[in-house]
Amino acid sequence: MKLSTLAVLAALAGPCAAVASPAGDIAGTWECRQPGIEYRNKPPILYVADTDGDPPQVTIEVDGFAREIYGRSEIAADQGGWWKVKPAQGQEFMIRPDGGAKQRTPAMGLRFADSKSDYRCLRLPPASVVIPLGVPPSGEQDAPPTIDLGAPPPPMQSEGDAVKKE
Repeated sequence: MKLSTLAVLAALAGPCAAVASPAGDIAGTWECRQPGIEYRNKPPILYVADTDGDPPQVTIEVDGFAREIYGRSEIAADQGGWWKVKPAQGQEFMIRPDGGAKQRTPAMGLRFADSKSDYRCLRLPPASVVIPLGVPPSGEQDAPPTIDLGAPPPPMQSEGDAVKKE
């Protein structure tokens, strides 16, 4: 009897997992392009940060789109694998994460109701860690010198002071 109860629970949990929000899967920075449009090194960028919440939420910002969209956004399942994103500020839009296991770079589709075609978005790699000047990484003794902005600059060597080799 216990085995059949577990089987029923597993069967019910299966569809729930398929409907789970893509919030964690879409977190990151995405470069989005529409087919046939030349962006001249400045394609639209979608920034997504995962936010805990019920209903599932993400924080959205865009750069380079012809619209202003930002803020905490609700995500709800829609037809055909698309997810409706309702931002705090700006126009609603749809996303569809591409679950292709053979892809090296995560991808998703992005659609606005008034767009002629969908955007194809690729996740950009995370930014590298930047170490502030004058702060050595842990465990390293040879740190770069600290720059004192209030100190006068060192004297410059003029052409007359330079040692000439013959």
